[in-house]
Order: sequence, then structure tokens, then C-alpha cells
Amino acid sequence: MKKLLATIVLILLAGYIVFATIAFCNKPADQVCKGIRLEMRDSLKTGYMTTADVVSLLKQKDLDPTGRLLDEVSCRAIEKVLDEVPLIAQSECYKTIAGYVVVEVECRRPILRVIANSGDNFYIDEQGEVIEHIARPTYIPVATGHVSRDFAQKELLTLAQFLRADDLWNAQIEQIYVTSNEEIELIPRVGDHTIVLGRPGNYAYKFSKLRTFYEKGLSEVGWDRYSRINIDYNNQVVGTKR
Repeated sequence: MKKLLATIVLILLAGYIVFATIAFCNKPADQVCKGIRLEMRDSLKTGYMTTADVVSLLKQKDLDPTGRLLDEVSCRAIEKVLDEVPLIAQSECYKTIAGYVVVEVECRRPILRVIANSGDNFYIDEQGEVIEHIARPTYIPVATGHVSRDFAQKELLTLAQFLRADDLWNAQIEQIYVTSNEEIELIPRVGDHTIVLGRPGNYAYKFSKLRTFYEKGLSEVGWDRYSRINIDYNNQVVGTKR
């Protein structure tokens, strides 16, 4: 019985595909595009790239398909233009039987901005790829100091990913400073102190100590009691009082 049902489903599915293909191929040659349907894939809803941005760009490039003959709409040209946008990872464009052009856009999500002493200024996305420029304001940690692109794409990427994954640190850490010997210091949003992280790595252990120090130390003596909090030592947190 199950095999029979499966066979029937496959036959119906095959029939639909054949019908849809024939219907699409036999669409009127003068069919006009009714409009564009955009799907922005951005799980964090950052808003760095919006549907309005995509529509505006297509209009600037004279690629807005609305009102044009579907046969004259080049999906490849639309994809090419969109894929050149720094904040777009990839795009896919296709036409529907109903007369619409669908554009699916996968957005890149910056997780770190770098403003180096050398004058280099760029962003890093979740994959460690460089984004040269973002027009809108970004509320992500800023790395300053002696930061090379290689250091940012490897060491700072791992740190930024760790911070993003934790609600407390994602909200608390606003600046990452890299010293001349590539050690890391952090500037928090709350509290007038510097967090000495030391050499990159071992973040889960170091931030676990910092969390305990926040909960059992600063909560009692005040957030501005220490000027520096060093979490680079094993089994201890060293605070420098003002």
C-alpha cells in the first residue's frame, strides 16, 4: 500500500513538473513583468542591506524588470550587478509563470570594524571576509591599534565570533585594542576600566573568570573601582585600583 501511494505521488509530481515546464515555455511572448519580489536572507535582521536598497540599485542600473517584457529581462545581468555589492554574499534571480521576477539575496553580516593605526579602515564579516565600506551606522565592536588584515581575519575574527555568541559580552564589549606586540585589551560599555585579555585565544576560560569577577567583585565595590582588570593570568583575576 505504501509503495502504491509513493508511486502515485511521484506520478503526480512528475505530471506537475511537466505541466509547469510546458506552461512556462508556452507563455505569451508579449508577457509583461508584473513586478519584482525580493527575499532578503538576513537572519539577524541587521538592516545593512534592505529591499529598498536593492530596488534603488536596479533602477540606477536600468534593470528594474517591472513593466518590461519578461523575455527582455536578464536574470543574469541582475545577479551580476547585485553580486558586486560588498554587503551581498550572493543572489539568485528567476522568473515565475505568474509573471513576476523573484530576486533572492543573501546578505553578509559584519561582526567587527577595524580602524588601524596604519590608516586601514574596513569591516570583517562572519566568514572572515573583508568588507571595504558600509554606508549605514554599525553597532559592532571596533578594533583599533596595531591591526593588520591578516591578524583581523584570523585572531580577531575568532574573538568577535565569541563575543557575538554571548549576550553579555556582545552588549558589553565595544572596543578591542591591539598592542604593538599583538596582545589584546578591551574597552567595555559599562564601567570605566580596561580589560587586559593578553594573547589571543582561550576565550571561554578568560571570560568565565571575568564574568565571575563582575558578579562577585564589581557588583559589590562598584564598576569604576579598578582602572585595569587583567584576566590573562591562570586561576586569578588581577585588578589595579585607581
